[in-house]
Amino acid sequence: MVVYRCDGCGRELQAGRLRYHVKIDVRAAYDKMEIGLAELVRDHRQEMLRLIERLEDKSSKEIEETIYKHVELDLCPACQRAYLRAPLRFHPEEGEAPGIDIDAFLRSLGYGKPGAGGNVP
Repeated sequence: MVVYRCDGCGRELQAGRLRYHVKIDVRAAYDKMEIGLAELVRDHRQEMLRLIERLEDKSSKEIEETIYKHVELDLCPACQRAYLRAPLRFHPEEGEAPGIDIDAFLRSLGYGKPGAGGNVP
């Protein structure tokens, strides 16, 4: 049997009851590039070597999260309403859901940095 828990307040979400699934894709934004003949024939080796050098001290997870991060949440109706009111400042403890420190919860899942005040990558 699959058991769902609300990622906002931690309550168990009973099978068959209303719950909400939130998918968040955070992607690096880039301006459209126009590539001309000069860029096609230019030697890019030095540029590539500098890029590799910059990335050598970074973990693969850190590099990946710089480009793309996918997060999925299951929410109860109360947390869904709190999320819709302020998706960037989603704190169910301030709304109808029972008190919980959402920043601590997200940090426990590996998002943000301890003591960073809820900065989620």
